[in-house]
Amino acid sequence: ISPDHILLGILRHADNDACRTLAALGVDLDEMKNCVEGSIFRPKHIAYSEGDDRLVFSRSAQNTLNLCIVEATIASSDSIIATHLLLAISSSSGSASLKYLKSLGIDHSVLMSYLKKENLLCAKKVDYTVSILKIISSPDKIAS
Repeated sequence: ISPDHILLGILRHADNDACRTLAALGVDLDEMKNCVEGSIFRPKHIAYSEGDDRLVFSRSAQNTLNLCIVEATIASSDSIIATHLLLAISSSSGSASLKYLKSLGIDHSVLMSYLKKENLLCAKKVDYTVSILKIISSPDKIAS
């Protein structure tokens, strides 16, 4: 699992402030999803049952998850929400997600500025809390 997989999970569960933020900043979410998927998925579908028995987080995904804890702490939030994950992804390196955002002129500072202005850095409702397990527990939905 890479930071791009985490972003795809955020996009899949699109009823969150991270997706609303991206859309407000002019990101076409479907185009972003297609771009990221195109960079990480193979042309030939590999059935989940044929894969490894376990999901492994890449070093960059681990770093991204650690960064989202830092982002939540900085925001004085007691929950990690989708916007913290988005900020962490924007601080990662080498991901297709980051390249896509940068091509639109969106980086960590642009996201942080918007999120602060809109007061979207602290959890408002449990509904918007992103569950990493929810994102990765649906392997049949990851590639769609």
